[in-house]
Amino acid sequence: MRMKKYSKNDLVPDIIIDFDEWEKHSEIYSVIEKATEQTLIFVNNTQYDELSILLTSNKNIAALNKKFRNINKATNILSFKSEMPHLGDIVLSYEYISAELIQQSKNLNEHLSHLIIHGILHLLDFDHEIESNAAEMEEIEINIMSNLGYKNPYLLRE
Repeated sequence: MRMKKYSKNDLVPDIIIDFDEWEKHSEIYSVIEKATEQTLIFVNNTQYDELSILLTSNKNIAALNKKFRNINKATNILSFKSEMPHLGDIVLSYEYISAELIQQSKNLNEHLSHLIIHGILHLLDFDHEIESNAAEMEEIEINIMSNLGYKNPYLLRE
């Protein structure tokens, strides 16, 4: 399901860091911007001007997960849809993602790109609750990851 590139998207995400460990990785800004741009181009979405991304800790993401989803634990990513012109908010946990990098033998830039793509697709009303929707969402993610020069994020690493 390759879609052609329609036009450059002008949305630049507002990246907020409230957990110092993220600061060790200066490349994350460009990684997030590229993943955002390629996702919005791929789905041909030019309606939104704003996206906020909070790079935080397990403690903070667990508090948000409890407050908004009534789930009392940390997670890798949360997405909160908004209203035009603001696409929404994405929250990512450093410790959770760092553990996933080790468990899944992935590198930060590749995994962060995939999480950003996944989160933005949720903000655009894609979901993976039903198998057919999950297959469509995964195919879009795989194509965008390929456009960014990365492998299929759903293949197990050896």
